Amino acid sequence: MSRLDDTRRDAREFLKLTCGDAWPEWRAVFTTDGTDGPTGIAPVCPDPEHERGDGDLWACCPETAVETESNALAEYLVALLNADRPGGAA
Repeated sequence: MSRLDDTRRDAREFLKLTCGDAWPEWRAVFTTDGTDGPTGIAPVCPDPEHERGDGDLWACCPETAVETESNALAEYLVALLNADRPGGAA
């Protein structure tokens, strides 16, 4: 197995434990107050009352959120992570 395969496996195990889904769909989110755009990433919230495109984090959202300090980097990571899901980008 390659290093990438190993890190994917480890990340999937972590995500399964922390947010209940080993292959979540990702979105850009506001992890820091006062930013002009979302500078973090997090799994899409499964709550049907929470809009998929909403960049806010609420109590219903999965725990895993990562601050990137850049809107451009957040959008890039969302695109990469979603492309890596089974079936490709969402």
